[in-house]
Amino acid sequence: MTGTALVAALFLSACGDDQTQEAGTGEEEPSQEELAEQEAAEEEARQREAAEQALEERAAALSGPGEEHAEQAAELVAEMSLPQLAGQVLMGEYSGVDGAEAAELIEEHHLAGVIVMGHNVPAEAGEVDVERLAAELERIRSAGEGERAVAPMVSVDQEGGLVTRVGDPLTEWPTPMAYGAIPSDEAEEDPDTVVEADAAEVHHGHRQMAAELEGIGFHISFAPNADVTMGVEDPTIGSRSFGSDPEAVGHLALSGIRGLAEGGLAGSVKHFPGHGSVSEDSHDTLPVQDQSVDELRSRDWIPFAEAAEAGVPMVMMGHLDVPDLDPGVPSSLSSAAYDEIRQMGHEGVIVTDAMNMGAIAQGYGGDQAVVDALAAGADLLLMPASAAGAHAAIVEAVGSEEVPEERLVEAAERVAALALWQQGLAAGALAAGPGAELADEIAPEGESLWDLDGPGVAERVAAEAVTLVEGECGVPAVEDAVQVVGGTEQDRARFSRAAEGAGLEIGWGTVVTLLGGTTAGSGDVVVAVDRPEALADSAAATKVGLFGRSEESFDALIEILQGAEAPGQLPVQVGEFELGHSAC
Repeated sequence: MTGTALVAALFLSACGDDQTQEAGTGEEEPSQEELAEQEAAEEEARQREAAEQALEERAAALSGPGEEHAEQAAELVAEMSLPQLAGQVLMGEYSGVDGAEAAELIEEHHLAGVIVMGHNVPAEAGEVDVERLAAELERIRSAGEGERAVAPMVSVDQEGGLVTRVGDPLTEWPTPMAYGAIPSDEAEEDPDTVVEADAAEVHHGHRQMAAELEGIGFHISFAPNADVTMGVEDPTIGSRSFGSDPEAVGHLALSGIRGLAEGGLAGSVKHFPGHGSVSEDSHDTLPVQDQSVDELRSRDWIPFAEAAEAGVPMVMMGHLDVPDLDPGVPSSLSSAAYDEIRQMGHEGVIVTDAMNMGAIAQGYGGDQAVVDALAAGADLLLMPASAAGAHAAIVEAVGSEEVPEERLVEAAERVAALALWQQGLAAGALAAGPGAELADEIAPEGESLWDLDGPGVAERVAAEAVTLVEGECGVPAVEDAVQVVGGTEQDRARFSRAAEGAGLEIGWGTVVTLLGGTTAGSGDVVVAVDRPEALADSAAATKVGLFGRSEESFDALIEILQGAEAPGQLPVQVGEFELGHSAC
């Protein structure tokens, strides 16, 4: 029964009581119909209360470690020696595909874990050897077994699009910006009690991405990006961002990290204080963020503030110089930068971006930079130039009181709590995660994104993101044949396969030019397969933003070129075409 019907029923019941009393005949027993209505209303109220409680429990489970994890972590950390504490805040790297090297590194220096990069992934003929990778990760996870208070964690950078460390046969995902190109009113109407409709794809995409990784043996993915891109002048983030609207980016980033948790992984929103609005790459040098703190709070920091307020397990600190915050000091070494995140309300782990990047390595010293970052407020130091050197430096710094021991203990407790939370999440011991079933009150009815596997969600995202930037909507841009130029060899091969599958001949006819970066092109049709800004200066009657290089993306592109309407819209401004523009 609806709330309106319930009010009406109660009103009629009350009127009947008054009339009976006025007649002096005593209270009249409610009719069977009235009793049924009251029972239905009471049942509806019970279900609503149960759903709200289930949602609250689920949201708390997805947001990161709870009090029970913090308390357990404090007990475990209290028993650690100084060398063990120093290792508990370090996440190292290793060379090659042999997990034994990583395990030895973890055991020798008590590391919190390691990160798996592309060169650590065993592959043959371009395809990941998943069975071997799982075995190597198991060897890493077993390092120090029986001797460690907290099991080591295995992490990876897996964003989708350009930043994909573990590829085929895992699902190939379009760029994160593809999610930003999907109009909110086109998203699946999942119940608001489960996933907000305009974030359904990003939630379920990250859920499936995490499920595949967790199944192999990963614990952490350093994703998603909460950076707000400024467009063509942003050389580093680009399509790794959900877009240039800070409110939309915040909404999607939060949904993405929730999706990762649903799949069993701890995620990390990144890269505070916002790498999308600087014109240099911190992999190579220390970018300077010239905006004032007030300007940053009104744009770049909005997604991070939303994440902190809602609760997330981890935030990544980037390497940027913000003169209005702490002039001349990289944010990863600046206590003022860490204070900003804490003041937003974040209580979980703050992890640094890789400490071996050019922004730090070129001017701030490898081992000392790790000490400075820890002292400033970092909890987990990612990829120090030397794990052994960083470990020794932390031990020495605490021994000399350069870093207070309580600061190290605080950081170690947060990292340990993160590990305990992820373990419970993956094992189904919490109210959410891969092992937890949705309560009946909040389970979606009928077929939905919850029922699709990774390839199914990826195909849907690819199809919904394609954007016609310029040209005639719903009118074929190709007839019988196409010739494709530009892009990578794989791009051209995938385009040709999709075209031939749709009955087109290859090698003559309409010229389709594929663009993979920010350099403009020309042809009958120009397609930006990654970021779309190059379309602004391109010469073509038809311009398309694809936001992905997967086979599914090219299948969707061919459909559009043959006359289907493109459902996407621009998540960034492209020349004179405003944010949200579509020619359809």
